Amino acid sequence: QSQPRQSHPRSYIEGGPLAMTATGIVPGRDGVGGPIKPTSIRSVSGWSIALGFIAFLGAAHILIRTSRYGVEYHNDIFVYIADAETLATGQIFERGGLAWSPPLFAAVLSLYRLLGIEPSDVGRYFNIVSFGLIVLVAGHWVNRFVRLRVFVIGTVMAIVISYPLVRISSQLLSETLFIFMTLLALVKLESLLSGRKVKFGFGLLIVFSSLAFLTRWMGFTVIVTGALLILTSRGTPTSIKWKHTIIYSVVSSLPAALWMTRNQIVNGSLTSRVRRCVTNQPLWDSLTQFGDELHLWIFGRNSFGWLDICLWAAVALAGFGAAKTLTTRSMTVSEKRTLLSQKIGTALDIKRQPVLPFVTFAIVYLVTLFVIAPYTTCEPPTAPRYLLPIYVPAAMTAAVWLESFLLKTYQDSEVPVVKSSGGWDISYLKVFVSIPKMRWTIIILILTILLVSIFRNIVLYVDILTTYDPYGYQF
Repeated sequence: QSQPRQSHPRSYIEGGPLAMTATGIVPGRDGVGGPIKPTSIRSVSGWSIALGFIAFLGAAHILIRTSRYGVEYHNDIFVYIADAETLATGQIFERGGLAWSPPLFAAVLSLYRLLGIEPSDVGRYFNIVSFGLIVLVAGHWVNRFVRLRVFVIGTVMAIVISYPLVRISSQLLSETLFIFMTLLALVKLESLLSGRKVKFGFGLLIVFSSLAFLTRWMGFTVIVTGALLILTSRGTPTSIKWKHTIIYSVVSSLPAALWMTRNQIVNGSLTSRVRRCVTNQPLWDSLTQFGDELHLWIFGRNSFGWLDICLWAAVALAGFGAAKTLTTRSMTVSEKRTLLSQKIGTALDIKRQPVLPFVTFAIVYLVTLFVIAPYTTCEPPTAPRYLLPIYVPAAMTAAVWLESFLLKTYQDSEVPVVKSSGGWDISYLKVFVSIPKMRWTIIILILTILLVSIFRNIVLYVDILTTYDPYGYQF
């Protein structure tokens, strides 16, 4: 006789009639079907090779792109190169040097003396490798929590062909390195909160968070995110949570704090050696421009009108569905759970918590950006390079939520999924009790937008790589 399910606040993979593995859902200890069977090494390694191949293609695209058209320069690159030369010569306590930006990216560029190449080439190759690793890390994390492989592939492709991420990785800036360090920190934070790899996870979380802070000053939002989630985590005594929060916050901030102290002693300023220029942009203008930037992320510069219509139709249907849910009496729990042990919808709730670090970071980062940037930077807070750090976390979160929405729609469509010897089988009923047409329409519209955008960007990238087109390169 099966035992009652016991919740485990420190783990998302224990308990419940179904348990999650790296590749999908298998019967759990207290569900039907017996004990968990480990996934074959062949399938796991094969899928890892596939993700690695896609990441390699993404990095190769940046390599060929920058080889054909050169690296895009930004005004900040001259500061980074000057700081790299200062670090390479060991003059870190010389007045006027190394005070404009955090030191990590300049330290990477300073390897030019050791490698015998130009600083710009060091930054270019480092950004190419960082881009490939971003794709690889994001793909493996999404694969852990998303069961439908088509969603995993779609998410990875959305990152690989992303206009803003490809563009910033083709420039000699620290954003690609910052995104990579931030992603590693958030993945380790999720792993720590879920109870996996607690022994080494806390130390790695501190390392990656401190490196993100040393890459860009906005990296302190990663530390704020970690501190908030550690302090509000469940299943841990309050005294221990406060202890871990203080240790994490202090140790993660210590390297950047020491560097700021050095700046203050040498140059008389914590972060800047020149007079600051500010934009004083109103919040409403920032929000409007943020919407324009999101549109650019999805459609690129030359979007098709009918795709815009699909997007607005999906938004309108989602709003109408939400309003209908709030005003209509829902089915009873017993009616909704009749086939719970057999349907795809079982154990979907465990998917809401893994994305919490990514959602929290996006909120903390955007609020901080819109509040601080207008008074501290020369560019508006909606500049693509400033908004880009939330792109990959948003894509990973969207994949988990969209799959959850799809599987719940399957459940409400009375399409039971049962476990057989050959895997998970969908058993279609001859007469559906109810078909949520509105939700199916939303799913079809979203997938249409994603597929068309991916295909259009791939065609465009291939065209500018095979035909010399400096204007198209600016896409």
